[in-house]
Amino acid sequence: MNNPGYKRFPTIHDTKVAFVSEDDVWEVSTSGGIARRLTSNSGEVTNPFYSPDGKYIAFSGKEEGEKDVYIIPSEGGANKRLTYLGKNTKVVGWTPDSLNVIFSSDASQPFVGRMELYKVSVSGGLPEKMPYGIANNITYGPKGEILLGRNTLDPARWKRYKGGTAGKFWIKRKANGKFEKFLEKINGNFANPMWIGDRIYFISDHEGLGKLYSCTPDGKNIKSHSKNKEYYVRNAATEGRKIVYHAGAEIFLFEPETNEERKIEIQYYSPQIQRQRKFVDAEKYLEDYNINPDGNSVIITSRGKSYAFSNWEGPVAQIGKTHGVRYRLTQWLFDKATIVTVSDDSGSEAIEVHTIKDDKRNVRRLSKLDIGIVARLKVSPKENIIAVSNNRYELSLINLKDDSLIKVARSKFERMDDFAFSPDGKWLVYSMSDAEYLSSIYLYNLESKENLRITPSGFRDYQPVFDPEGRYIYFLSAREFNPVYDTSYFQLGFPLGVRPYLISLKKETPSPFTPEYRRIFGKKDNHSKKDKAEKDKKEETVKVEIDTEGIQERIISFPLPEKSYVKIAAVRDGLVFSKEPNKGALNHRYWEKGSNTESIERFDFNTQKSEIITKKASNFKVGMNGKTLIYRKEKKLYLASDLFEESAMHQEMKEFGMHSRSKSDWLDLTRVKVNLDPMSEWRQMYSEAWRLQKEHYWTKDMSGIDWNVVYKRYSPLLDKIATRSEFSDLIWEMQGELGTSHAYEMGGDYKPSPDYKLGSLGADYEFDEEKKAYIIKHIIKGDSWKDDSPLRNPGIDVKEGDYLIAINGETLSAEITPNSILVNQAKNIVSITVKSGSTGKSKTFEVRTIVSDTDARYREWVENRREYVHKKSKGKLGYVHIPDMGANGFSEFHRYYIYEAARNGLIVDLRDNGGGHVSQLLLEKLSRKHYGYGVSRYGSVDSYPSHSVAGPMVAVTDEWAGSDGDIFSHQFKQMKLGKLVGKEPGAG
Repeated sequence: MNNPGYKRFPTIHDTKVAFVSEDDVWEVSTSGGIARRLTSNSGEVTNPFYSPDGKYIAFSGKEEGEKDVYIIPSEGGANKRLTYLGKNTKVVGWTPDSLNVIFSSDASQPFVGRMELYKVSVSGGLPEKMPYGIANNITYGPKGEILLGRNTLDPARWKRYKGGTAGKFWIKRKANGKFEKFLEKINGNFANPMWIGDRIYFISDHEGLGKLYSCTPDGKNIKSHSKNKEYYVRNAATEGRKIVYHAGAEIFLFEPETNEERKIEIQYYSPQIQRQRKFVDAEKYLEDYNINPDGNSVIITSRGKSYAFSNWEGPVAQIGKTHGVRYRLTQWLFDKATIVTVSDDSGSEAIEVHTIKDDKRNVRRLSKLDIGIVARLKVSPKENIIAVSNNRYELSLINLKDDSLIKVARSKFERMDDFAFSPDGKWLVYSMSDAEYLSSIYLYNLESKENLRITPSGFRDYQPVFDPEGRYIYFLSAREFNPVYDTSYFQLGFPLGVRPYLISLKKETPSPFTPEYRRIFGKKDNHSKKDKAEKDKKEETVKVEIDTEGIQERIISFPLPEKSYVKIAAVRDGLVFSKEPNKGALNHRYWEKGSNTESIERFDFNTQKSEIITKKASNFKVGMNGKTLIYRKEKKLYLASDLFEESAMHQEMKEFGMHSRSKSDWLDLTRVKVNLDPMSEWRQMYSEAWRLQKEHYWTKDMSGIDWNVVYKRYSPLLDKIATRSEFSDLIWEMQGELGTSHAYEMGGDYKPSPDYKLGSLGADYEFDEEKKAYIIKHIIKGDSWKDDSPLRNPGIDVKEGDYLIAINGETLSAEITPNSILVNQAKNIVSITVKSGSTGKSKTFEVRTIVSDTDARYREWVENRREYVHKKSKGKLGYVHIPDMGANGFSEFHRYYIYEAARNGLIVDLRDNGGGHVSQLLLEKLSRKHYGYGVSRYGSVDSYPSHSVAGPMVAVTDEWAGSDGDIFSHQFKQMKLGKLVGKEPGAG
């Protein structure tokens, strides 16, 4: 079969073109024909470049896990790893003599993504940093001229971008001259500079579409060459005469001499290994789970597919179509036979109702209901009615008898995620934000269709649930304003403040918080068949009656301490809740799954005590029968079938270590065989990514972009895709059409590759040809208590100027570099042999390597700049750097601000700020005006208000201050806190 292939990253030499497809390098003639595969690597291959003499192809590879520089003979052969940096590396070309590969990397940088140019010999050894500073590309003129590309990335991923990190060119027209800005007046995003003869070729989108252009070395006579009208020209490369690039996943050849462009017709044959069907672990991709009303079966959703099965044995039934559709929020209706789910079959989301009758499956799709993107779905315990909330901040009821929809409420502030039906199905209780950051509890009567607020405004009330017997509504609320003093600053906060509360629905219903609970509420032991039948009948006839008058005055708190409560669920005679300890926000990103730190407990009205059910869980649910508990620990599910049985007989059996008929154990999820067809999944993901932007983009008109045209433009490219990385590239380019920031694609099920983490000694070396050893030029100085160089540990007598002779007994040489020995040695203890630079004596030490030296380099970078500011200002000015606007940046700011703000002025460094969301908190602190002083008899003078800056402030920003770092830069100026200097921030 002739597979067209998703072709990228072309490079050319003479009559041969190499390109990447299916994550490997292929080669074809410039005249087209059958392509042959040159690599079959474990890891992804990108950015291949022929050497000028045509002997080698260099590329960025992940054969040992980390992206480094590799070469192969151009005729094909084994990989040879040239660099051992363990950082971001990207091959960008060769030196003209074919002796060195040129690549960009953020190695030796305190910030991820700050790229500089390096070269490394084809025979290996240490890379040499080129003396050009921050740069991504380089091209050479015929007389030794040099053109640098800075921020010259891929304009197709953020089309028409003109912000601070748009690609720029710098030119040095004479060998001994200085670099000057080039094409400065052209307002575009430049990439891939190529100097061919008397013209400079490049990619730019200054006319609205990424095309190939050229100009003279003086920046004049700009010409457009490529004729494409739909897709951006991407990743252009030259061997000095012809240019190749890719657009729309096809390779094109441009000949400057004739000014002709043509597509290279490639016959491409491949087994398409990554397209083939595969099975994955249900546990690994577990998304959701639910219990049927009787508690004897479960539904799980894994990798977008839903499966129903009995708890302990029997077959597993997949719900819906086998491939190509994503199912979400799948659960049983009250009748125990009907299943409701959210499906995106046919390319749009809709509610589906699945039934099985006479061994035949029937699917009813409610495609006519305009429900947006469903966020939460709850089922009625008494009727075929469901409640759904969506991305439009709406809460609706859908009657599955006639497929009618009623909008219950709409918030002006945020999505409604918390709602629940009453035991009789006649009421819906929900939490709705009625002011920024605040929410109240509301009731909706399904018969009268009336809404009622039942908690006062001014608090954060959420997660309302009905008591199974219809007496109370329980909810969580942050209304305990009990301040906690900060340990470092004079400030207080509210890290606790949350408790469960209840509302008594009837005026005469007493509080359940009394030792007389059993006597007052008249409980009987329901262990006889007759009593059980009476109890079941009572459950069926529960009728919820609500005295609305004065209901806001009937709120009382549970006798539980203020904690970080996560979730609550109502059970008979009690409340099940989870809580987690207060912990720091460092080392956690908002898109990552929560850690297993929650404890699940039950508060029992009978005993007036809470007892721990389990620790270190991440979520839980209680079945509709009120007896079955299911909770998640990491990737596993535990089901307790009889946890909330109330009969005396049951409790006595538990006390004597006996088990009832109901089983409690870990569910065996290996019974679920998740069958994947990658192509079907990629098509679904493409449609969903497009749909998510359509529904969530900040403005309805998509900033004037015809989003339907975009869908049609890129969907044909799906037929060419054969790997997950190619799919990622397609999504980036498709979303790039929005021309907006924060349109990302992350994560995914990529082809497995080795993961041999490089161990770091936290030092920089140079090879001394005379000594035949590596001189330690610099030992990174981080914090001694964390993120420090292992060579600075106590008892390790190693100094700058000493020579590194061997690692783990293997003698180092020009070809055998320190890092080549440290592959797969991260966090491992290694022996190092060091010769003293002063005495010549050798010693061997045992040190534990670190995974990365970036944090240590950052600390050193900050301390050096702080020292510089102090020295130049003679101690009058303070200095703080803010690396991002997340938890880490908040931490870094306050680490230094408490000391640096006490000086006569302050420099706030925003350079390389990675963005986040805390800018407003930092600006608020910086905006404190210095009004007075406190003077004690024996102590020093302190400022009022505390932690305020007495003198002027200056903020320094640059093109890498993105997102919230950009906002901070702008607001610092708007608030007139001081002068803002630097370069235009990059938005992010």
